Amino acid sequence: MKLSDIGERRIIDLISRDREPDDCAVLNMGSFDLLLSTDVITRKTHIPEGASPEMAGSFFAAINLSDIAADAGIPVGFLVSLSISPDYDMEYLKRFYSGIYSKLSEFNIGIIGGDTKEGDDFTASGTIIGRQKPSLIRRRSDIAVNHYVLVTNSLGRSGAGYLFYKNSYKTEYGIKMLEIHPRIMEAQILSMAGARFMMDLSDGIYSSIYQMKHDYNIGFKIDYNKIKKDPDVSRAAQISGVSESDIVMSFGGDYELFFTVEKNNYDSFKNRINKYKIDAYIIGETYDGPNMVYYDSWVNVNERGYEHFLKDPLDKK
Repeated sequence: MKLSDIGERRIIDLISRDREPDDCAVLNMGSFDLLLSTDVITRKTHIPEGASPEMAGSFFAAINLSDIAADAGIPVGFLVSLSISPDYDMEYLKRFYSGIYSKLSEFNIGIIGGDTKEGDDFTASGTIIGRQKPSLIRRRSDIAVNHYVLVTNSLGRSGAGYLFYKNSYKTEYGIKMLEIHPRIMEAQILSMAGARFMMDLSDGIYSSIYQMKHDYNIGFKIDYNKIKKDPDVSRAAQISGVSESDIVMSFGGDYELFFTVEKNNYDSFKNRINKYKIDAYIIGETYDGPNMVYYDSWVNVNERGYEHFLKDPLDKK
């Protein structure tokens, strides 16, 4: 059985033991919890042609930071390990690290360790460390029925950028796939205001609700018409033939926050976050039933969304 036959989530099911599915591992340190997560990029898979080393480094740091945001944590340090071909120029490496430092500096942290090894091409592995009071950490296991489902900002920007890039249309838009903004500050405010379940939309809404149904047997009712679409989505759909709904729901890469609020606490929650001008809005609710999405009518969905290792990463089987 090849990895390409079963996909990322089935692989994790088969190799993981005693691991709660979440964006970060959590270690209790007494008065606070330590948050740890890791993410990897490779040149072939993650860095589009024409992207500067600085942009690649910034993207690499940002996707790691986003895991801390997904648990509403505070980042404290970053470790970087590289496997890199000796044929690379030292200037590329210096500029890649410049991009990392630039993104980390937005959150007042730096690189605290790592390793560098000779390899065949270019692979970067990051380990992000954060902390938070136990009462403010937001976990996937906080999910429950009768919650409103919310998301931050617009969706589809990264998917649209990818399609521009793949269709050789305004190639500079493809580079925008790498312009990730980890919602670190927003997540902490949302948590303090009363958010419950939280994760980042690294792989899209379809993937997220599929995972949550699989892991916790909680169903989602999502109203597609309530989602704010990035302005580039419509044009990307026109030039690629991919539907707007697939760009918004399936592609992922936006790294926005996807979270819930208890219905009886929503008014208080909204009043508190409005003071900070955070763009977070209701797109659905959780309930005891199958995942449903409303387009022109309610549709029962069991799509997995984006999934690594599959021959077709947007396989809808």
